Amino acid sequence: MLAQLAAHEGFKDKGLAKITLIKALEHLYDINAHMRAYAVIVDCLNDNIAAFYEQFGFESLTKESSRARKFLPMKTVQLLFDK
Repeated sequence: MLAQLAAHEGFKDKGLAKITLIKALEHLYDINAHMRAYAVIVDCLNDNIAAFYEQFGFESLTKESSRARKFLPMKTVQLLFDK
């Protein structure tokens, strides 16, 4: 499960969340070689955050009110980083 990604207001819209997510997925890919996992999970506090993760392939797992839980299968992560 990924913790929430956030950027200070002065650094919004500079691509830091995207870079942080990609680096986190890369790290999880490396760890998955030793400790297998089925998916990466994130909790989204609102629809804007959910839309951010959806653009990277995260799918809905559950939704309650404006909060959603998304997942990205490790097989998809492997496609990103297989060398």
